[in-house]
Amino acid sequence: MTILSELKQYADNCLHDVRISENEDYISCQKHKWACQRFINDIKRSEARNTLKHPFPYVWDEEEAEKIVEWFALLRHSKGDLSGQPIKLTPWQKFDLCQVYGWRHKESGRKRYRQTFTEVGRKNAKSQMEAGVALYEISTQATKNEEVYEFYTAGTKRDQSKIIFNECRLMLRGSILRSKFKITRDVIEHIKTGSYIKALCKEDGKEGDGSNPAGLILDEYHQHKTTEFYDLGLGSNTKESLLMIITTAGVDLTYPCYVQEYSYCSKILNPDIDVWNDTYFVDILELDAADYEDISRIDDERLWWKANPIRMSFENGREKIREAYRIAKDIPEKMTAFLTKVLNVWVQAKENGYMDMAKWKKCQVDEIKIGTKGMNVYVGLDMSAKIDLTSVAFIIPFKSGVLDSTGEDVIKYIVYSHSFIPNRDKLAERKQKDKVDYDAWERMGFLTVTNTPIVDQNAVMKYVLETCQKNEWNIECLCFDPANASKLMMDLSDEGYTVEEVYQSHKSLNESTQGFREQVYCGNVLYTYNPLLNFAMSNAVIRQNQGLIKIDKDATTKRIDPVDAILCGFKLALYHVFGSDFLDDIDKFIESDW
Repeated sequence: MTILSELKQYADNCLHDVRISENEDYISCQKHKWACQRFINDIKRSEARNTLKHPFPYVWDEEEAEKIVEWFALLRHSKGDLSGQPIKLTPWQKFDLCQVYGWRHKESGRKRYRQTFTEVGRKNAKSQMEAGVALYEISTQATKNEEVYEFYTAGTKRDQSKIIFNECRLMLRGSILRSKFKITRDVIEHIKTGSYIKALCKEDGKEGDGSNPAGLILDEYHQHKTTEFYDLGLGSNTKESLLMIITTAGVDLTYPCYVQEYSYCSKILNPDIDVWNDTYFVDILELDAADYEDISRIDDERLWWKANPIRMSFENGREKIREAYRIAKDIPEKMTAFLTKVLNVWVQAKENGYMDMAKWKKCQVDEIKIGTKGMNVYVGLDMSAKIDLTSVAFIIPFKSGVLDSTGEDVIKYIVYSHSFIPNRDKLAERKQKDKVDYDAWERMGFLTVTNTPIVDQNAVMKYVLETCQKNEWNIECLCFDPANASKLMMDLSDEGYTVEEVYQSHKSLNESTQGFREQVYCGNVLYTYNPLLNFAMSNAVIRQNQGLIKIDKDATTKRIDPVDAILCGFKLALYHVFGSDFLDDIDKFIESDW
């Protein structure tokens, strides 16, 4: 059977969840099925390339696909029961690796894929795959292209970076290929071409060491707080560069792996989203949301195959997953680690975290399809740091037309957020401290630099009033923490606006803090994509006092100002009564336990 036929059969088995035996189960998650369908579609596009309106420029090269399989067979397992034996790629490994090397540009003969993203549960031979590719690139590919290949491995720490490097060394032990390489403490060199593999450290990413990498492996990318190494991999000037990312899921939904790569790659796979990138190979193996939203479903061991195509294929691997699951059931605090590391589920794990970020993200919509012209808006303002970030929130309550169990209209809330920072020095300082790209957020229109020594409160209010005027929103109330805005509040009140103080106490904010989260969890909040707001929401933690909660500003060094502004405005929006005079709403607010 040819490699191509084998991969077609594998893809078909995955698409139909075929169970061949206890050791061969092809139950797959939605995204891996999309990857399989993408492969099948590409085969069809390649076969019909001459009849397409836009000809498909890639062809399947069976010989190149066979070469990578044969290459791994010359290397040796370094660990476990198979230690010392030749590596025989599993069907899933062939599905990934043979596509990377089998698809070629029809005219140039070069690899189609210049970048790969593979996400799978831990202990599924990720290091083995990465190491084998690195050795193949600096030898076979460097020889073919008559180039000296600089190939780098990059983790968040030197020890992490050296995992792949050390795996290369171990896989060569006992292999007939060993004599082709010179191995020292810090470099593995292919003797014939002079190409080499080197592990990078944090300083290399900052300083740009290895500015022309033919290949770069980002190991466990979910741990990377910044894109320094990723950006380094984009600077290659070789004929067939390769940026390879293999990772498991993580516990911080603000890191680049989740915010950028996982999100983008999921869209590449999704046939219902018009995002195309024919030079980016993507494969994601994870539990589907329906598999873990009801935690009791995780008892079904067959679901574990979705994220563990190799570990679940042998009894010792299955037993270790069972053991980890038993511990996670007995010690709930360990369930997050089990979900992320074993079942490859992105889980926001933060002690005293305010928001379940998965539920928050479900409230995000591509666009607000409700006409808001003439609607009432509550504006929350957080002026807590005049020399730092200032945020405003617009909250628009509306009747959804959906009736609750009592026959009443369910009230939903549209939320918009915008932030301000005084100057570019402060922006650079925050970027360095928070490890996020405030520059990009400014370019995208979520952040305004006022170019003043401190945040210009007049500029903030000009933005608020112009936004409301442009959208024809009726300002019901401007809601402030009075600590840093007393003068501004007096001026606005003198101009005829309704201005209310919202004190930052547990009594004052408990109902708003609890209520907003409840509305999110019920799916009654709508907002459009806003990375700065999402970042702030993921940072928010709560402080409790006699059963009351509020956002704890002192518990995090990362910004939460947009969340404070939302809760400030929601405090009053919660009392909105449709068709009533706002003064009645204010009376209810004053009478509440604040």
